[in-house]
Amino acid sequence: MATSRPTSKYVLPTTISRPINLDPSAPGSIMRSALLIEALSNFLGGIPMIFLTRPLLSLISSETPSPLAVSLTQWLGGLICGLAAPLLLAYPNTKRAMESRTTVYWTLGAGEGALIPLMLWQYMTQGQASGLPGGFLLGAAGVLAATAVWRVWVMFVRPEWMGRYREEGAKGE
Repeated sequence: MATSRPTSKYVLPTTISRPINLDPSAPGSIMRSALLIEALSNFLGGIPMIFLTRPLLSLISSETPSPLAVSLTQWLGGLICGLAAPLLLAYPNTKRAMESRTTVYWTLGAGEGALIPLMLWQYMTQGQASGLPGGFLLGAAGVLAATAVWRVWVMFVRPEWMGRYREEGAKGE
């Protein structure tokens, strides 16, 4: 016997939201460009780590990479490509995407906040013994630091770059 689904006053997160009106002074254009650039960068960095692992590792070290190094590099490449998903999901100018932009930036910033000190610690305490050249560790930390500074700038100094909207049919219209 089929039962009917009870109706609810609550909205499912997967339901389509009401149309929105973008604030013309804060349409989120800068943020959307930044999201696309970062997602593309993730793919351009992650795909070679997966499919061109040995040639890529040979640019970092003259030693033959161990099977462990190859596997971990491929996993890292997969993770980097996977991190493009929240960036792309935050791209559209829809209510759900616009509201997720800050969460996406906080989440990715937390990863950078963990990796930057780790890379600097390895550089200062282990040097070549870490398995990575010092210049690589500093360069990687620098790239992540620049990205983290961008995130902080956008979230705290220019939050309007995230975009603003008003729901159509909202009270007071």
